[in-house]
Amino acid sequence: MKRILVLGAGRVAHPCVDYLLQHTDAALTLVDQDKHNADAVAGGSSRVTTSAFDATQGTKDLLASTKPDLVINLLPAAFMVPVARDCVATRTNMINVSYIKEDMRTLDVPARDAGVLLLCELGLDPGIDHMSAAKTVREIHDRGGKVESFWSCCGAIPAPEANTNPFGYKLSWSPAGLVGASKREARILKNGEVVVYPPGETFRHTSFIEIAGLGWFEQYANADSLPYIHLYDMPEAKNVYRGTIRYIGWSETIRKMLDLGLFEEEELDLTGLTHREFTARLAGATSCESAEAALCRVLKLEPYSSILHKLAWLGLLDDTPLPFARGSARSVVADLYLKKLVFEPGEQDLVVMEHRYEASFADGRRKRFVSTLVDRGIKGGDTSIARTTGLPPAIGARLFLEGKLPFTGVHAPVLPEVYEPSLAELERLGVLFQEREEILA
Repeated sequence: MKRILVLGAGRVAHPCVDYLLQHTDAALTLVDQDKHNADAVAGGSSRVTTSAFDATQGTKDLLASTKPDLVINLLPAAFMVPVARDCVATRTNMINVSYIKEDMRTLDVPARDAGVLLLCELGLDPGIDHMSAAKTVREIHDRGGKVESFWSCCGAIPAPEANTNPFGYKLSWSPAGLVGASKREARILKNGEVVVYPPGETFRHTSFIEIAGLGWFEQYANADSLPYIHLYDMPEAKNVYRGTIRYIGWSETIRKMLDLGLFEEEELDLTGLTHREFTARLAGATSCESAEAALCRVLKLEPYSSILHKLAWLGLLDDTPLPFARGSARSVVADLYLKKLVFEPGEQDLVVMEHRYEASFADGRRKRFVSTLVDRGIKGGDTSIARTTGLPPAIGARLFLEGKLPFTGVHAPVLPEVYEPSLAELERLGVLFQEREEILA
């Protein structure tokens, strides 16, 4: 019997483990810092062994004791490289959902030398986005076309009927991750030139988009789009853009919060402060000025501004004490997000992903190809973000156990051996893209 070690029993673990139990005969070891989380995900299955485990102590001893054929690493991104190093050292294969960065790339040659596969970026975004894009770019090339422009956006948001708060957002991932993403550099390729938005500036360059069947949203550039020119094998592209989808109004709110300094990481003395006093201090309120008046002055808002009302709704003007004596402005916001941006029981989340390609062909024709994924969470069950992030690594694990991934080293899922069966299986499970082509003038 093959053995799989699953690290982490967080939000995405249940659909991953459930798929493995249904579609493989492997024995699973599931570890988490909190054994209760692991037990809940295991659901009493006799094929799952659970235990408490602190990943900060390293995984070599765990790998030595469990001797897995494959590790599925569902831990936060900070654990990606340390776990991968241990996997290479013990000649253990690994599937991971986090982004490949330079420190991970340095393990490519050692992994090949050890005969180990480190298959990364196999989740939703990154993951499903890679597989769909690599497939379509290849199809365009096979038809003799050249990709002129590539545009891709993704968002995990509340379903319309669950969009019930002024922020237009609810947490389907960690509040720290959401806060961190609010102050990030973005890079795109526009008309063959690299455009760089310094941290937070991307929110000044938003636009509206329409998703067929859903309506209008806003989008903004997210992180670095340039590596995808090579990753998707489209060196001819002159426009490359990756962005994030949100309900309209998000970017303006976040930009004003950035202006106020609410996403700064500097540790502050917050002893005895209420949320209102903390906000007034950030806004530089004078002794005879209310927090509201100071916010309007420093952020250039009218008293009736929706931004002011959103900050009040979030709790930044409440006369309640801050929950800690020392911390950053970012930690105050993360705490409020965790309390206010929550899904109620029975509410559904929504994953929206769309790719748009413009391509030219030798006969002079130009076409637009559009791929749209819309997926809802299951009422009373797994969220969409959990399913779309947890199913791809499980499918990858199944392919590995069946001997269908005959390569070693560090890889993203842009190889046909990965994306063709994975996308087909996701479609069978109801996670699918709607495809259409349009003739351009």
